[in-house]
Amino acid sequence: MFRVSLRLIFVALFAHALLPTNLKAEERINCPSIEKAAELADMKASHFSEDDWEIETKDETVFYVAVSYKNCIFRFIANLSKFIPNLSDADEEWSTANKIGNLIESNGNVYLKHHVLLPFGSEQTLSYNIRMFDYLAAKAIDSATEVKANGEPFVKSL
Repeated sequence: MFRVSLRLIFVALFAHALLPTNLKAEERINCPSIEKAAELADMKASHFSEDDWEIETKDETVFYVAVSYKNCIFRFIANLSKFIPNLSDADEEWSTANKIGNLIESNGNVYLKHHVLLPFGSEQTLSYNIRMFDYLAAKAIDSATEVKANGEPFVKSL
């Protein structure tokens, strides 16, 4: 009898923990502030449109962050076409699946993209991602410059 009662209590507690609350999912998720995170990264965030932000770096370059506040997904994107005219000028390492950030070519432009999921994340964590994205953009440009200097194209002919 004691065993059944203990099990019943455990099931009741478990069921209570799973019961929905009166809060909507959007109200429970707390996204870090992109403005505060950019400030921590010594950069400046400006509201670009409804959910889009422009980040200005110390060297006055810019990249953009689209935020989905429903899930706290931060989509970083930088147009690197000025430095990397096409993917054949990029270093091979940017095509690997385990690379953080991806170079893509769209409508004749080359972009660096990176996604971060941070529900309940801190501004400090987001600031690290902002700094990392800025570093990745610089690294992609440096890699492309090195490839161009060495004459080693990304796309190899058959």
